[in-house]
Order: sequence, then C-alpha cells, then structure tokens
Amino acid sequence: MELWFTEKHSSGSGLVLRCNKTLFSGNSDIQRIDVLETEEFGRMLLLDGLVMTTERDEFIYHEMMVHPGINLHSHAPETALVIGGGDGGTVRELMRYNSLRKIVLCEIDSMVVEVSRQFLPGISTCLSSSNSRLEVVFQDGDMFLSDNRNVFDHIFVDSSDPAGAAEVLFSAGFYRKCFDSMRKDGILSVQSESPIYHLDLMARVREAMMEAGFADIRFCTAPVPSYPGGFWSWAVGRKSISNHLPSGRFFLSEEEFGKLKYVTQDLLTSCFILPAFIRKALR
Repeated sequence: MELWFTEKHSSGSGLVLRCNKTLFSGNSDIQRIDVLETEEFGRMLLLDGLVMTTERDEFIYHEMMVHPGINLHSHAPETALVIGGGDGGTVRELMRYNSLRKIVLCEIDSMVVEVSRQFLPGISTCLSSSNSRLEVVFQDGDMFLSDNRNVFDHIFVDSSDPAGAAEVLFSAGFYRKCFDSMRKDGILSVQSESPIYHLDLMARVREAMMEAGFADIRFCTAPVPSYPGGFWSWAVGRKSISNHLPSGRFFLSEEEFGKLKYVTQDLLTSCFILPAFIRKALR
C-alpha cells in the first residue's frame, strides 16, 4: 500500500507527495508534529498537518529569510533574535556572519527543536548546546519581546501560518513590540506568505508594519516548491529611513557566499524588485 501526503492550499489545489515512511509522529502541549520521508523532497517537517520545511527546498526559504534583510544594515549587525524557526535553518544562516556575537532563538515549542535535532540534522546542526553565540529560549515570542527593549539589531520572525498561536505574530501590536525591542537602526524580517494565494495578507503585513512605526518596508520573493503556490515572500522593515541597498558591500565573506545554494551577490542587489502584480497589490 502506498503512503501519500496531501496538503490542501485552496478548495481546488494543493500539494501531493508520495512518502516512504513516517519517521516521527507526536503531540506537544501546543501542536501535532510529524516528520515524513518523501520520495521527491526528502525529510519533511509538519506542524498540525502543514508543511514547515523539507530537505530539498529549505535552503531557498532560509537563505531568503536572512540574507536580503541583514545586508540592508548600514553597519555590521551584532545581535539578532529569531522568533519561531525551531528547525534551526534561520539560525544556521545567521551563523555565517562573524559580526553577530549573540543570536537568540525564541521558540514556543521545545519539541520542535528536539525533533529537528533528531531527524533534520542538516538544518538543525547549529542548535547544538555547545554553540557559544546562541541562546535558545522556550517562550512565547510576544511575551519575550515585552521583556527585552532596545536590544537587537535585527529580528527575524520565522513563523508558521497566521492561525492559532501564530496569528498574533502578524499584528501591528506585535510589530510594535519588535520595533521597541530593536536598536535605533534595527531591521525586522518576517515571512509574509504566498503571493499566489495571500496577496491580501501581504498588504495587511505592510499596513501593520507601517502602523507599528517602520519607516521603510520592502518585500522580496523566491520559489519554494513545497509551499502554497510554489512562490513565497518576505517583508523587511527598517526603523529608520536609509538609502542603503546591497550593492557591492556585503557583510558575508566570499567564503560563506560560496557555500550558499540560492542567494548570490547579484541576487541581493536586485531581490527587492517585485513582479508587476505584487507591486500593484501593495500600492
């Protein structure tokens, strides 16, 4: 008997993958967690039945989550906070920056980290307890921000879809807490869903970030085949207006650039140029 995984993205479309076996299935206090081994995408992490990441295309998502935004800084950032991201991919990309002396991972569900360490080592290897630059905190991100003001150069919100516990992570109130938790030239990067299915949410993210006080908000996009529509977006908000864009001066070494699988220097200089249909929707 064949095992197939199906995730509906709309009433008439979705993702279907043939699976070799189930590697893990369990329930934390917050959500259901599964790891499946698929034929086409390798190991796949699910939360409440929805795809969070796969071995085959995770590098696109995580590299775009980190590198476009962090290279908008006018000076090398020293502190970063990741809210969500318990699989470790965003932290892995941040570890490439020697200027970052402290990285905090704030994940609400400790089981996500434990399962990722066990079944997704290629993504979560940086979550080792011996990593001196990393502090892992198991706490609600909204509450964590309330206790940390004017601390971080960059905050990354690597959240699940805006439902349940993650819904607050897309609100103006939450973005205001991020704003207050960053230093004066701080930058916020958030995943902002699919331009194919969620253009209205992208527009709401932009409005919420503006309401929270961010002076400059930009979006970038990239293909992520295992996500709805196969096309994903990220919003980047700066506390202060700056004309700086990546254009030949980057905070990543040539050696680390050579290790990336998706992002290049040329891509970083053009990644905030949007397709016409997205630009129209965000006006």
